Amino acid sequence: MNILVVEDNKAVSLIICRVIEEMGHQPLLAGDGETALRLYRQREIDLLILDVELPVLDGCSVARDLRNQGLGLPILFISGNSSDGYRQQCQDAGGDAFLAKPLRPSELRAQLQQMLEVRVPVRAVSSH
Repeated sequence: MNILVVEDNKAVSLIICRVIEEMGHQPLLAGDGETALRLYRQREIDLLILDVELPVLDGCSVARDLRNQGLGLPILFISGNSSDGYRQQCQDAGGDAFLAKPLRPSELRAQLQQMLEVRVPVRAVSSH
């Protein structure tokens, strides 16, 4: 599966990509929201990992744009700000889950596994 990672911090991106690759999936990288939307239009994306604070176009705007297009792909928000209000903003923008930075690889792996398990049956049913 293709997992689009939208993160402007290279160290965090490397951690996320390593976890994705260890799980047997393909990470695709974008450093800002506009690049993420462009990649989404060009490639088949199965899951989106989205930093909230990004240059050019923030993560909540990206999520709202995709949701307004009627796209139901799973969205995992990540952020260094984990206040309840901030989490609520992410949920209101269309996020399905939220992980606080610094990311723990084991928590990221568990969250991705859960989100991908939900995603697989939906895709299998729609393709028949």
